[in-house]
This record gives sequence, structure tokens and C-alpha cells, in this order.
Amino acid sequence: MNQLSKFIAALLVKIIILLMVFGPNGLSAQRRSTSVNINNNGKTTISIKNGLGNNFSIEYKGEITLSDDDTDVVSISRGGYMEIKKSAFGNRRRISIEPNDNGGLIKKYYVGSSQKSFDAEGKKWLSEILLEVVRTTTLGAEKRVNRLYKAGGSYKVLKEVGKITSNHVKSRYIKLLLKKELKEADLIAVLNEVAEIDSNHHQADILKNNTNVFLAHKGTTAAYIKAAGTIDSDHHKAEVLKKSINDGSISDTQMKALFAITQDIDSDHHKASVLQTVLERRSLNQTNLKLLVNTTRDIDSDHHKASVLKKALNSEDLGSDVYNTLLTSVSSIDSDHHLASVFTQLLRNEIDGASLSRLLRVMQDNMSSDNHQATVLKKVLQEQRLSGNSLSEYLSVLRNMDSDHHKASVFKTLSRNDFSDAELVQILKATTGIGSDHHKAESLLGFASKVRSADREVQDAYTSACKDIDSESHFGRALKAIQ
Repeated sequence: MNQLSKFIAALLVKIIILLMVFGPNGLSAQRRSTSVNINNNGKTTISIKNGLGNNFSIEYKGEITLSDDDTDVVSISRGGYMEIKKSAFGNRRRISIEPNDNGGLIKKYYVGSSQKSFDAEGKKWLSEILLEVVRTTTLGAEKRVNRLYKAGGSYKVLKEVGKITSNHVKSRYIKLLLKKELKEADLIAVLNEVAEIDSNHHQADILKNNTNVFLAHKGTTAAYIKAAGTIDSDHHKAEVLKKSINDGSISDTQMKALFAITQDIDSDHHKASVLQTVLERRSLNQTNLKLLVNTTRDIDSDHHKASVLKKALNSEDLGSDVYNTLLTSVSSIDSDHHLASVFTQLLRNEIDGASLSRLLRVMQDNMSSDNHQATVLKKVLQEQRLSGNSLSEYLSVLRNMDSDHHKASVFKTLSRNDFSDAELVQILKATTGIGSDHHKAESLLGFASKVRSADREVQDAYTSACKDIDSESHFGRALKAIQ
């Protein structure tokens, strides 16, 4: 094989390897890294590595002014300078520019270590490299944005932003554009561009620090919420949403979109923090309060879910729809402790009999701890009025408890409340579910004074319950109490 054939074969092998590593898009799939260093003397050094040896760096100091077409450096402030270096596949080039004593510029061009004619070769290379420089760094950014805006408004600036690959530089151009007096349509276009930035940090930075502008109009607020939804980081997304809640005037209609974005947050901590911020800062109508409560169903942590639901219970008006949605969310809590804490706070609100019955069913289906059940049942007696179906549901929970001790403690609390004769009969019959003679007798004794002044049917129910006691001493003590 001759030398040319060997060279071609080697080149083909390299191409195949590159395709395997970077994929069919070749150089466009390379990883770009940028480092920026600014020292105390005002010198800025920027290094850009594109991979495969295609790298360049810029070092400059002072005020750099570019030509209107970004193809030349037209001035550098006294004491400043600029140097551009680029290497690509072993080919190294460098341009150095500094001011002279007359206000002009001294421009030198090097290929490798050899200086070449700037006018013949360097000028052309500078015009080619400068566009790459300004789209990769913030060099001359403010003057470029001003020039582009003057030439074609925000459309011209955003068109240029779309050609910039660096998220940092994109962000800088957008921030400079936002200093202009922009119309609603312009701001929506800016937010659409923010949504395209591939950096959660830069997206959040722009959105958080411009809420007063973005949330001033209905259209921009909708675009703002949409842009926030493109943020992948739970932390950054939550920070943006909380900032918009604290600083903005999001309408009741737009709150629906905010809750939809909150559902996409994976972190229970961040999701709960957004919902709690809403509850602290907003007065929600029934529809949005229901949406918020429904969003808690996506929180896996019992602690975070309970903390949000308890805060929601502080809302002034809990309609039946909100209440039922809340009970559905509560039923997904596994921890008896957190279930009890939500139920306890919920019972401080005035609720109707049907709602109370549902609460008791949810408790029976989802709470296994007798201690926590007893705590909630006693709270019911403190805050609510039992009657009809709610009393039946209450006694059903009580009968299904395992601990005779806790059953007896609840019956004693029941005995301190006022009930009709028919309700007393129902309660006394429920004591037969207590297995311990001691606890059964103690439970019945609590009702003795009421039974003595009640009608015959109540007394018969008490006597019948006493007959279910096997111990003669406990039986005699319970029966004697009504004679």
C-alpha cells in the first residue's frame, strides 16, 4: 500500500471513530466549555474549548469598541489591549491589538510563531473570528444590544440571541434588552426566548428578577408561567413560582396553570413550599382552593402533605367540594400521626353531618392506631354534634378498635355529652364490643346517672349491656349504679 492509500485509510478510521464518539452530527455534538476570569486589574480572560482541538481564548483590558458590522476593532481605551488566540487541528493563529499614542491601534497578526501582514491576511481573519467572539462572550454586549435595538427593535436583538450558543451570553443580552421600554408583545417574545435557554440557573435568574415587568399584563403573565414550566430543576422552578406569587398579580384563571406546573415538581419539599406560599399570600376562591388541595395528592411525604393541608384548613370558607377533595387527599396519608393531626385541625371547622360521616369512614379505612383513633374521636365530641348517620359511623369506628382501654376512654368521654334517649340506646348497645369486663363496666358506669333519669327503653338497653359482663363483681357494680 502506498503512502497516499495509508493516509486515506488512517483518515477514514479517524472519521469513523469521531462519528462513534460524537454521533452523526459531528462537530455540532461536541461539548463546549467556557471559563471566564476577571482579575483585580480589570483584565478579562475568556477561554472556550469546543473539543477536537478547536479552541480559542480572548484576553482584554479596557473599553473595547467594535465596528457596526462586528468585523473590526475600532478603538481601545488608553492602557487597554486585546489578544485573540485560536487553535484548530494544530493550526494556531493570534491577533494582538493595542492603542498607540495618537489614539490609533497597533494590530499584529501571527500564524504559529511567525508574524504575518495584518492588512493582507490578519484583517480577514479578524473579521471572521470577531463574530464568533461576540457570540461566545459578553464582549461589547451592551453596545451591540443598543445598536441592534436601534436598527430593528427587540425582534433584531432576539434574532441575534437565537444565534448565540452560550447560555450566559444569551442571558446577558436578554437582561440588557429588558432595560428598554418594551411592549407586551415584545415581552412575550422575550419570555419565549427565555424558555429556550438551556440553563435552569439563567432561566430562573431572568424570571425572578423581572417579575414586575413580566407580570404586568395578562399575556405576559401567561407566557411567564409557561416559561417557568420549562425549568427542570425543582429548586429553581419553585423559587420562580414563589417569586411570582409574592410579587405578581396572577389572576384566578392563571392560578390553574401555576398549579399544573407545581404538579411537575418532583421534590415534595419544593412542591409543598410553593403551595404554602400560595396559601400565605393569596386569597383563593373555591375553585383554586380545590385545585391546590388536589395538588397535594402528588406529594408522597406524609409530613409535607399534612403541613399543606393543615394550612389550607385555615382558609375562611371550606365549601363541600373543597372538603371532599381534602378528604380524598387525606386518605392517601399513611402515617396515623399525620392523619390525626389533619383530622384534629379539620374538626375545628364547622362541618355538616354528611361530611362528618365521611370523615369518620375515611378514618376507619385508613387509620390503624387505636391511640390516634381515640384522640380524633374525642376531638369530634369537643367540636361537633353527633346525630343520625354521623353517630352510627362514630360508633362503627369505636367498635372496630382493638384496645379495650382506648374504647373505654372514648365511651367515658361520650358519657359527658348530651344525647337523646334513642341515641343513648344506640351508644349503650355499642359497649358490647368491649371484651374486658373491667373496661365494659367502667364504660357503662359513666352513663349511669343519665340512665337513671331516662325512659324504660334506655334502662333496658343498659341492663342488657350489663348482662354481657361475665364477672359477677363488675356486673353487680354496673347494675347497682342505676338502682
